[in-house]
Amino acid sequence: MRFLNLVTTDFLKQKRGLIWLFLSVIPLGTTSAMFLDMYIRYDDYLYFRAQEKGISSWEMLLLENHLVLNWGLFLPVFVAVISAIIHYTETKQGAWKSLLSLPVSRTSAFLSKFLVIVFFGCLLIILNSLGLFLVGKIIDFPEPFAADLYMKYVFYQFAGILGAAAIHNWLSLLLKNQIHAILIGFLGMIISTILLYQAPKLKGFSPYLYPYFAYSLEGNEQAAAIVGGVLSCAVFLSIGIFEFRRRDIL
Repeated sequence: MRFLNLVTTDFLKQKRGLIWLFLSVIPLGTTSAMFLDMYIRYDDYLYFRAQEKGISSWEMLLLENHLVLNWGLFLPVFVAVISAIIHYTETKQGAWKSLLSLPVSRTSAFLSKFLVIVFFGCLLIILNSLGLFLVGKIIDFPEPFAADLYMKYVFYQFAGILGAAAIHNWLSLLLKNQIHAILIGFLGMIISTILLYQAPKLKGFSPYLYPYFAYSLEGNEQAAAIVGGVLSCAVFLSIGIFEFRRRDIL
């Protein structure tokens, strides 16, 4: 089986899965929260705070979404949920036995699942950003839309989630109960938050923090989102493939 056909098959398995409900609920929730935030506080407080900081309303909206709503910290957990849903669907359908009986390598099967997780993670990021754009237009920000800023924000998030996607693709295969894989994601977020504020010198070593680095006024940490995301992805993909190829999951 060609790798492209394998990836296409994995996508089709999610056609009627829970993934679409998840991808609808999360962006709808974040968009609603940001709209209420802007509706209540923009005219009387946030607009003046943005002027004091020398940033536009659009950048202030990113700051509220990423640092106040904590989108940057919760994004790896959402990736963990996406991974759990994808692997739950595979297990529920009893597809692993039939898949590995085909002329397909375990490495290809592992990478196919990883690409599907990354795709849906990126789609979630895009939907969140589109929701922010909608909020800004409804509130009627006086400045023109900062397209370049938002495109960079999306791109850095794409890179930042790679490590979490690699980790949870492996964990979702390793653990029989997908709830446990999600709980590890929550635990990773909690530990990473502690590192962020209590041990900042160690924060660059947590794959669960790389999406958080996607937003930075100075731009320094944004490089960490790319470098950290790519390197942690390579490490955990290698570990996952090595372990998966030697394990009997049937």
